[in-house]
Amino acid sequence: MLTSSEPSPKDAVAYHRELALGWEQRYTKPAFKSRLRAFEECLADHDLRGQDWLDAGCGSGTMARYLAGAGARVLAVDAAEEMITMARRLAEQELATQLRFEHITTIADLPLADQSFDGILCSSVLEYVSDPAACLAEFARVLRPRGRLVISVANRNSLVRRAQVGAHKLGRFLGQSWCAFLDYSHNEYSASEFRTLLQEHPFACEKAIPFGSPIPHWLQRKKFGGSLLAFCAVRE
Repeated sequence: MLTSSEPSPKDAVAYHRELALGWEQRYTKPAFKSRLRAFEECLADHDLRGQDWLDAGCGSGTMARYLAGAGARVLAVDAAEEMITMARRLAEQELATQLRFEHITTIADLPLADQSFDGILCSSVLEYVSDPAACLAEFARVLRPRGRLVISVANRNSLVRRAQVGAHKLGRFLGQSWCAFLDYSHNEYSASEFRTLLQEHPFACEKAIPFGSPIPHWLQRKKFGGSLLAFCAVRE
């Protein structure tokens, strides 16, 4: 959780605004390619054609384009206006009728009607927000009964994450900006902790997949491997 002595959510948004121009290029690297691979695994057995999906914290729109390409109608939102500008620029023309991008202030208070969506994708956003529980409650509100939530969070048990935290602390001591995202990424969970949080809001977890970081795929899937955890859950 963010405290009064830590950077505010607005600072996290400003940080991502500065990254917008090069954000899409990150998906050409193994660590980011693993994000799409994990979400593909979460959705492997589900037909998205004709469904309404929300991409909550869409960045440059990579995941939103994936959902639209699978046949879903997608509303993609982000708090960084520069990310939305980039996402609109990158969106394929043939997906124009299925995909739209909108700037919002926060995913904890969505300007959307109750039970608007069949599914929500939220990729590596909750680690940056001040109240993850409020975001999950809002997701439950806008999802239809038995709607699907596909979400990733920082993996507390990951040795990669521990190494990143250690490098970040050492960098601060040396006056270097190593793993700068950790100035803003404060919320991390074990798989069991996040399952419990999902159940409280109320979501039933179907699968949890460790992934992320530039380590071999088989090692990412170990409990102490990938720096992130992807969850596929259903609104009860």
